[in-house]
This record gives sequence, structure tokens and C-alpha cells, in this order.
Amino acid sequence: MSAGRPTLAILTHSTDDVRNGGYLIQLMIRKWESMGFRVAVVSDADKFLPADVALLHVDQSIVPDSCRSLAERYPLVLNGRVLDIRKRRFSQLLVDNPAGYPGEVIVKTDLNYGGWPEFRRETLESKIGRLLVRYSSGEKVCSRFQWLEERTPWRWRRMLPVGQYHVYATTDQVPGGVWDNPNLIVERFVSERAGKNYCCRHWLFFGDQEVTRLVTSSHPVVKADAKLEPSSEPVPEELRTIRAELGFDYGKFDYGIVDGRVVLYDVNRTPGATADPARHTETIEVLSKGLPAALEQVR
Repeated sequence: MSAGRPTLAILTHSTDDVRNGGYLIQLMIRKWESMGFRVAVVSDADKFLPADVALLHVDQSIVPDSCRSLAERYPLVLNGRVLDIRKRRFSQLLVDNPAGYPGEVIVKTDLNYGGWPEFRRETLESKIGRLLVRYSSGEKVCSRFQWLEERTPWRWRRMLPVGQYHVYATTDQVPGGVWDNPNLIVERFVSERAGKNYCCRHWLFFGDQEVTRLVTSSHPVVKADAKLEPSSEPVPEELRTIRAELGFDYGKFDYGIVDGRVVLYDVNRTPGATADPARHTETIEVLSKGLPAALEQVR
């Protein structure tokens, strides 16, 4: 560590918008600065900025080579091993063909967050995208392309609107094109229940600090803005093992407990935040304390 205030570089892709993009890290930055850290957001398109430690916060399921090269220039990189979080890497619920499972199934993107980050990047980096952003905002351009994508045949779809994964009673009801689309996956729909409600557990962590929450909803696809409450139940050891195997220093795992078994739904290295900062006050207070400990663990 350098003398004086330590510097943290948050490494992103040039199409990310960490300070305005609805990420939990936005709220953490303010807290870390109050703790005495200098915090800088650095993308692969920026001039190199020296720092004591870097946090790989690239909102892409597969970290692009340009961001990997940037990370290699720093002495310490938190989440430096978390380079691929596609669902096929960790899902134990995959159904490979229409005859592979008799119960309910859910169609998702293999990529995280409905494939939106990659879709947004590809749109903004395309020739027509670069042309259109001269006359309109990047978000309006991406929104228009999303409208077109939602009307694309299932065989060719690259993304699904956030929170709009489809649940089907049987595999026979899954559109045929889904099975031939490498961008999509079919999983057994295995959900924790509380009466008539569906449940999803969140495990958020940074270094040795962690927060667990329980989210419940009447909708089978539980969204982040559903009913949320703290949970005091211990994190299953098998999830800690998976975290260690994947190399996570900071992130969020979504999971359920079904018939006494742990079901991992999603892993994320760039957790999001809702529009209401007060909803995350306790989480930020706890997780921000994990940065000093994380530095010690990777030194």
C-alpha cells in the first residue's frame, strides 16, 4: 500500500456507466471515500491510472480481453478470477432437450441480466449504433433496438427483457427455436415457496462481510423490487465453496432452499441497486467494511 490515502480503481468496460447505472457499488463509493479511500472509476478506454488495488466491476458475463489486460496492470485485483459468469458454468438445473424433464421449466439467457449488458455494448459499438448516437442518446438507441429484438424469432434472440424470463408448465410448451439458440437456456423451475408466494434468497458479500436477505413475490420470477426483508439464516456451506471456486471477492448469489436442498439461481459480480438508496442502507454499512479485510486477504 502507498503512503497516505490508499487508492481503489474500479475497473469497468467503456460502455458501462458505474456512477449512474444503478449499481450497488455507487453507494459503496461514497462510503469508502468517507473511510479515507480515494476511489476512481477506470475503463478500458481510459488512460491508465495507478492504484493500490483494483476491483474488477465489468458488467459483462465474459470479461472482454481489453478489460483483462487493464486488470493485469494492477498489483492487487479483487474479483480478478471472476472472468466468466455464464449460467452454463454453474447451473445444476439445465434441461438439454424437450424430452429431458417432465415438470415446469423456465427459459433464461445464458448471459447475466437477460443478456442486456452485452446487447447494449454490441448496439453502441455497431456501425449503425455509432451513427444513431450522433442524433439521439445511447439509451434511446438501445431501447429502439431492444424493441426490435423482442420481435425477433426465438432461434435468434440475443437477450430477454430484465425480469421477463418465461415459465412453462411443460417442455412441450417451450418455443422450438429456444432449443436451437445458444444464447438461451432451459432450466427446471425449482422455486422455494412460502405459502402462495415465491421466494429468492440473496447473499451479498465483500471480503469477510456479508448480508443475507429474503425476497418474496406472488410472481414466479421474483424481481429485486419485490418484498424484501433481512434474513438471519446461515449461508449454506456449499455456496461458500462455490464462491471460493469461482474466485468471488465481491458479489451476489441468488438461491433458494427447496426440500432441504440448496438451489443456486444466479451469480453476479456487479450487483444492482434500486432507485431508493434507503433500501440499501444496512447493506452498504456492512459490505463497505469488507474492503480493508479483502485487501489483507489478497496481499
